[in-house]
Amino acid sequence: MSRLTVTLLLVVLIAIFGLGIGLDTLFERYNNDAGDEQSPTESFANGLATALNQSDSPQTLIEAWPQNPTATVTLESRENLPLPAALLPRFESGQSVALESEKGISLHYLLKNHQQVLSVSTTNANRSQKLALVFTSLFYLGTLALVLLWLKPLLHRLNLLRNTAQSFGAGNLNSRVDSKGLSYIRDIETEFNAMAGKIQQLVEDNKLLTSAVSHDLRTPLARLRFGLDTLAETKDPVARSRYQERINNDLNEMESLVNSLLRYARLDNVLEGIEKQPVALRNLLSECSAQFYDTGLLIKIDHARLQADDQLIINGCIEHLATLFNNLIQNATDHANKKLIVELHRSKNTIEIAFCDDGPGIPEHLRKHVIKPFQRGESSNAISNPSNYGLGLAVVSRIARHHGGEIKISNCKNLGGARISVVFK
Repeated sequence: MSRLTVTLLLVVLIAIFGLGIGLDTLFERYNNDAGDEQSPTESFANGLATALNQSDSPQTLIEAWPQNPTATVTLESRENLPLPAALLPRFESGQSVALESEKGISLHYLLKNHQQVLSVSTTNANRSQKLALVFTSLFYLGTLALVLLWLKPLLHRLNLLRNTAQSFGAGNLNSRVDSKGLSYIRDIETEFNAMAGKIQQLVEDNKLLTSAVSHDLRTPLARLRFGLDTLAETKDPVARSRYQERINNDLNEMESLVNSLLRYARLDNVLEGIEKQPVALRNLLSECSAQFYDTGLLIKIDHARLQADDQLIINGCIEHLATLFNNLIQNATDHANKKLIVELHRSKNTIEIAFCDDGPGIPEHLRKHVIKPFQRGESSNAISNPSNYGLGLAVVSRIARHHGGEIKISNCKNLGGARISVVFK
């Protein structure tokens, strides 16, 4: 909205000051040119005043004078023309005194020999008024043109936003506002696209949750039904105890799956309400990696590219960032053979933390899918792990996104496995 405010203020300033001052300058120039046209009239009036002053009967000469619509000549008594004290010396000396009224400009001369006043009136003021009306109209028309010129791209972007919103509401969840070109409401368009992306993600997650519940619960439910049927038929106490334990394990597995689904479904709402504070990623990563001491995986943190006092501090939630690192390390334990190297990098505008393992890696065609929920890896460890619901990287992706980061997946050149990096901007 700041761009909208700035551009509107700029248009107003250009219209008021730029256009107004420019037209006012032109008006003064044309008005002065109109004033110069009085010079011939003034020369004529000077000669006429001299002639009448020397004439024996100036009134007769005035009555015989042909009247002109643009210049009226009259003769009146000295007492009928009151003048300010400042103009009296000039007037008494015989020089002209110009007075301006609504009807025009009049030149007045004192005929000393007759103690009468010659008045020559012109209507140039009418031209000045018409000129002022023309320039006033130009000012308003110019202001209107500038406002319409400013409104055109705004109306275009609003219409584009409306059409996109209608398309999105009709079910096309891929609809986004194209942010290319001039736009005063780019902030609104960006927020709309972000909102549309979240809604699309929620709809897709809802479909995935439904699919996961129907798929992942089917197996423990089938085992539970079989266990109950077997339990009802057996009378051996030892066998009944074993079946009860299996039923209890199936229930625990179902409860674990439901809890994982609920935690993932509530993750966005939880992340929206977190209060961010400075977090030292370097120390947090060391604490998280220390928790996996008994996994048999060799974890090495490579911070050779960092300065000794660089703690990689960002604003975030330490609990969720710890979850992010734990999930990435756990992902490595599911796929790596023996080694995991965590590389820390800092560039001018980004912080990158890369997790490189010596496992089979992630094929390029699967890299976009493994960060989606309920997408398991292809390694035997990941498939055989009953607690692996395919939510690890999906949780990592969402936590990173809420902290201004993104997930990148590639191959690790040194170890030959996967390289999963989190880039914070």
